[in-house]
Amino acid sequence: MFERFTRDARAVVTQAETEARELGSPTIEAEHLLLALTNLDHATAAGEALAATGLDHDRITDALDAQRDRSLLAVGISIGDFDLPKPAPAARPRMAASARSALEHSLRIALVRADKRIDTGHILLAVLRAEAGTVPRALAESGVDKQELNDRTAAALDARR
Repeated sequence: MFERFTRDARAVVTQAETEARELGSPTIEAEHLLLALTNLDHATAAGEALAATGLDHDRITDALDAQRDRSLLAVGISIGDFDLPKPAPAARPRMAASARSALEHSLRIALVRADKRIDTGHILLAVLRAEAGTVPRALAESGVDKQELNDRTAAALDARR
């Protein structure tokens, strides 16, 4: 599958591993792919769509943090009540189900669109497909219109055909 990825799409997967490692996560999750996508040049399909909706690395990080805090509060835990150390970087995070699923969906999206290569936009469309989990909750927290982001990404991909 990775042989169909463009150079930029491969860079997203590599950057997602870096994001996970720096956050101390033992696994690469879909949210790490989303964070990696925000590091792209605006010349890519995903970078263009994310910039147009105002999503950048800081905004996603803040939304992920707020979503985590809200989830913990739902079970009666306030992260501020603990003096937790900063997570140590993980040695080599492995691909988790959410990221693996997003990458597999990016291939399916490219096939349905009859695109020969898997681009950053395909990865973003696949990440946006999730209806439950951390990414949809974080996007809602950030105030992003998921459908608008989806439409902008598809349009950016169409413009690159």
